[in-house]
Amino acid sequence: MRKVLVVFGGKSCENEISVLTGVFVLNLLGREKYRVYPVYIHTDGAWYYSESFYGLEPFKRGDFSNCTRVFLQGGYLYEHKENKGRGKTKRIAKLDCALNCCHGGLGEGGGISAICGLNGIPLASPDMLPSSVVLDKGATTIVAAGLGVPTLDYLRVSEKDYRKRGKFLLKTVATRLKYPVIVKPARLGSSIGICLAKTEEELETAIDAAFTLDDKVVIEKYLADKKDVNCAAYAMNGEIFVSEAEVASETSGVYSFQEKYLKPRGTAKGERSVKTLGEVDEEVAKKIKAYTKTVYKKMDVRGVIRIDYLVSGKEVYLSEVNTVPRSLAYYLFCERVTDARQFFFDLIEDAISFQEKKPVLSTGILQKVRLNGKIRL
Repeated sequence: MRKVLVVFGGKSCENEISVLTGVFVLNLLGREKYRVYPVYIHTDGAWYYSESFYGLEPFKRGDFSNCTRVFLQGGYLYEHKENKGRGKTKRIAKLDCALNCCHGGLGEGGGISAICGLNGIPLASPDMLPSSVVLDKGATTIVAAGLGVPTLDYLRVSEKDYRKRGKFLLKTVATRLKYPVIVKPARLGSSIGICLAKTEEELETAIDAAFTLDDKVVIEKYLADKKDVNCAAYAMNGEIFVSEAEVASETSGVYSFQEKYLKPRGTAKGERSVKTLGEVDEEVAKKIKAYTKTVYKKMDVRGVIRIDYLVSGKEVYLSEVNTVPRSLAYYLFCERVTDARQFFFDLIEDAISFQEKKPVLSTGILQKVRLNGKIRL
């Protein structure tokens, strides 16, 4: 039986959202096909393993004293216990694959990808390059521009530069972007910290609030009368599959955290978890699907991603790319929740079959170095 690591949580404002995704995936995977090892990363960075993670109670209590502290080394999952001031480790399992369910922070931004890569563990999720690049909304727009995918006009500023030249930035926003504008922490998702600013005073307040969450901020041109539209992609046996474009929100202004997670959707058991709010024009949908496939292919992505777009009339703008989307975006491919089980199986099996084992070659240069530091050529 293959041994699969499902990792979720992380040092991120989206830790709790990640818990929901992780627990959902764990229960869909079940225990019949794979031996699944659920690992939660606490906001303090500690890794915990427990079979109780199939439910939400440990996370609601916030008590992990009965859980096992774990770490990865050489492709194995190890437990670590402290006994009278001395550490003791024990091998738990050799892992065949890992599935990343961490939202935001280094968990989504390449950290888990890098750890799995160093350990030779096949990853059923995007690897380090796309994960690290697209976590930053400013970097995402640079990549999109290079691929010919349109984005809204924006400014990206660090906290250090803003404290030095804030007045110049405010003036640039007024002349280049013009009010109102959207203010976003550059490396957060789920609409956390995003504000609409209609005046310079509101902009200053929004920027200060965003800097409490991130040290880089994106200020983006406001798009009136827009729709938030999602589209996802994944690959199987080298073929890229793109979902239909689906309207996530028709709310003017900000697609808020409240609307995403706390507003009842009114779906019955067994139905899709995202309620379609409206139709996407056929021409627009075709553009969105083409842009999604381009990003996936050109960035050499594996696993599943979801791209969020802003649509106004016939115009389409890429908003952000999610390399660990909520519930792994199963709802954009599966008609029923139960169908997600096979979808997750497919992601895992494709990752295992894709694994490349390249030899690590030695240059032998150390044999040419003398003790005085000079190299003998």
